[in-house]
Amino acid sequence: MVDPCSTSYRLVECPPADRPRLNPLRAGAGTSYGRVMEIAPATRADVDQLIESLTGASAAQHHVRGRWQTQESGDGVYLLARRAGALVGQTMLLRQSKYAELRAAEDPAEINGLDAFVRNEGVGTALVRAAEALAGDWGRAWIGLGVGLENDGARRLYERLGYQLWSGARVVDRWTEQAADGSVVRSHADECDYLLKSL
Repeated sequence: MVDPCSTSYRLVECPPADRPRLNPLRAGAGTSYGRVMEIAPATRADVDQLIESLTGASAAQHHVRGRWQTQESGDGVYLLARRAGALVGQTMLLRQSKYAELRAAEDPAEINGLDAFVRNEGVGTALVRAAEALAGDWGRAWIGLGVGLENDGARRLYERLGYQLWSGARVVDRWTEQAADGSVVRSHADECDYLLKSL
């Protein structure tokens, strides 16, 4: 069995009609759970399907639209993880940190909003590894992410994958929940520790 923590992922360039996908480097390799996971940039069809599945959850729909706009602008890549065709996780990889203090220091690529829809099956690890591979392809020396002060499970995952606490001050993650019409329902300002990894 293959340990998902030791499986490397790479972006496979496909003919224009196909979408790029991230596959394990070893042919036929899966996760330790015996299933192959595909991680690929979101397509317009993916985004439309996600938005439709989130009917009634306007804040979540807003985040999906925002991630798509970021990808379309070239400022990042919205990565989706699938297993046997079913969506099992997502994250956004930003070309630069959204925090000015990080851009002025290590200037990392940044993992944002990692969400594994199934737990304890290697999805989060696979998404992080895919993001690291993509950031490396971009020539970035560092990758980082903010982690909530009470999100111990995520912190353990990131530390196990080699991320370390940034020597600077904590960051404040500012974001808004929006209604379907775009009006702001609630604003958030969450203090986070910032973790970094050298690529």
